[in-house]
Amino acid sequence: MVALNDGKDESLVLGNSVVPSLTRYPFIQVDRNVLHFPGSNEKWDGLFSRMDALAFEGTGKISALHIGGSHVQGGHLTDKLRYHFSRLNYGLEGERGFVFPYKMAGTNNPRTIEFSWTGNWSGCRSSVSSHQCEWGVSGISTTTADTLASVTVAAHSYDSTYYQFDRVIVYHQGSQGYCVVPQSPVTIHRIDENTVDGYTEFWFSPAVDHFTFNVQADELGGYFSLQGVYLGNNSPGVTYNAIGVNGAATTSYLRCAQFEGQLATLHPDLVIFAIGVNDANVPESDFSREQYEAHYDSIIRMFLKVNPDACFLFVTNNDTYYNKRRPNRNALQVQKAMINLAARYDGAVYDLFDVMGGLGSIDQWVSSGLAAKDKIHFTRKGYELQADLMFDAFRKSFGDYLGKKGS
Repeated sequence: MVALNDGKDESLVLGNSVVPSLTRYPFIQVDRNVLHFPGSNEKWDGLFSRMDALAFEGTGKISALHIGGSHVQGGHLTDKLRYHFSRLNYGLEGERGFVFPYKMAGTNNPRTIEFSWTGNWSGCRSSVSSHQCEWGVSGISTTTADTLASVTVAAHSYDSTYYQFDRVIVYHQGSQGYCVVPQSPVTIHRIDENTVDGYTEFWFSPAVDHFTFNVQADELGGYFSLQGVYLGNNSPGVTYNAIGVNGAATTSYLRCAQFEGQLATLHPDLVIFAIGVNDANVPESDFSREQYEAHYDSIIRMFLKVNPDACFLFVTNNDTYYNKRRPNRNALQVQKAMINLAARYDGAVYDLFDVMGGLGSIDQWVSSGLAAKDKIHFTRKGYELQADLMFDAFRKSFGDYLGKKGS
C-alpha cells in the first residue's frame, strides 16, 4: 500500500467510523450500514483504484453526481457528503461543480450556494406536470424576458471556505439575440458555445470565488432561460455535483430535452441515484415496479452513453408515510426495484430503508428529532446523520478494496 501523505487522516480510509455515537438511536440498524453489490465489482474496482490514487498520492479527478428530489435540492445531505469526500486527502477539494440558482426560481436554496441577480426571473420545474419549459440536466429553469439582467454566483464548502474557479459553464436556452457576457474582472482566454445542448463555457484568469455575467438581448420580445452553472478548475479531488428538484420523480428528468447533452459536460464517474420517494407517493394499487424500473432504464441509458464505465449507487427510499396516515409500503417495491437495477447494471445498493429500521421506522426518527413531522423529509440533523452513515458504508467498501489489493 502506498504511504499516506503528511497530514492525511487515516480514519477516513482505514477503519474508524465518521458516524457519531448512535446509542441514542437504537432503532438504526448499524450492522446493515453497508453497500450491497448484487452484480460484478469490476467497474467499482476501477473507481476505487482512482480513489486510491487520490487518497494516498493526491492525484486524479473523480466526478460524482447525486440526483434526486427535495432531499437533494435542500443541500444538507449532499453538502455533508461533499465534505466527507473532500477529506479523502487534505487540500484536495476538487471542483465545486454544478449548481443551480434555486432562489431565482422561487424555491429553497442550499446554504452553500450563493446567487444574486438583477432583472425579473420566474421558475419552472420539470416535476410540475402543468409546467411546460425547456429543461437541461438540472430539471429546473428560471427565465427572464428583460433585455438586460445580471447574475452573480459563488459557492462555499461545508466549513464556509469559498471555492476558487477559473472555468465556468453557463447552461441556458433562449431566443435569438440573447448572449451571455462575463462582467467579472477577469481575462477571458477562451469561449465555447454549444447551441444544440445549450451551454456557453468560459476559461479565464485569475481564479475567482465570485463570478458575474450579464444576460443581454438586442430587442424586446424574446426570453432567456438559465438552467444551471458549473464552477470548475484543474485541482485534483472529487467533484460532488448535486442535482435535485422538489417533487422530482423518474418521469421528471425524462422530460428534460437537453439532459443527456448537458450531462456530457459533467461526465460522472460515480452516480448516486436517489429518485423514488415521489414515484412511490401513490396508492399501492397505482405503483408499478416494472414501470418504475423501465423509467430508470431510460435514465441510465443516457448516463452510459456519456460514460460507459460509470458506477451506479442506488439509494432506496427512506421510510415515509402516505397521506400522513400510514407507512408507505411502496418503499418495499422500490427496494426490490433498486436491487434488480443494481444487478442489471453492476451497481451497488445503499439500503437506507433497511438502515433506518424498515417500515414504520420514520416515527422513531421524528420522535428523535431526525425527521420532519410530515414523515417524508428529515431535519438538518437527520440529513447530516444520513450523510455520515452513507459515507461510512462507502468507506467500508473502499477499505475492502484496499485490503484486497494489499493481500
